[in-house]
Amino acid sequence: MTWTDNDLQNLKSKGLKIDDFRREATVLNPVPDVPKSQKVKIQKISVEKNAIQLVLEILKHEKKIDDFVKELKFDPNRKFRFDWAIPNLMIAIEYEGIYSKKSRHTTVSGYSKDIEKYNLAITKGWRVLRYTADNYKNLETDLLKML
Repeated sequence: MTWTDNDLQNLKSKGLKIDDFRREATVLNPVPDVPKSQKVKIQKISVEKNAIQLVLEILKHEKKIDDFVKELKFDPNRKFRFDWAIPNLMIAIEYEGIYSKKSRHTTVSGYSKDIEKYNLAITKGWRVLRYTADNYKNLETDLLKML
C-alpha cells in the first residue's frame, strides 16, 4: 500500500511509529527493521498496540471499515472503555497487557473487572475481540472474517 505524506503525518499524529523514508507498511511488520539511526521515534508505544492501530488505519484507508475510535466509553453508567472500537459494526478490540509488570489484568480484581466489562458489552450487543502479545497478529484476519 502506498501512503501519501498527509497519510503518514496523520498516522504520526495518532502516536504511531512510522519511518519517514518508507512509503509501504505491512500489517505483520508495521515497523520494519532499519538501523536505529534512521528510525523516527514518535512516541513510546508497544509494538503490539502499534500494530493493532496500524491494522485499523489500513482497513480504514482501504475503505473496509468506515472508522474506528480509541478509548470508546460504551455505557453511560460505567467508566468502562474499549481500547478500540468500530461503532457502526459494534466491534470492540481489547489489548490485554498481561506481560507488563504493572498489569492489572493479572490480578483477581483486575481480571474480574475485565470480565464484568466484557459481559456488559456483550449484553449491549458488542462483539469483543481480545488480543495479547502472543496473538495480536490475528486481528486483521479476524476482522476480515467479521466484515
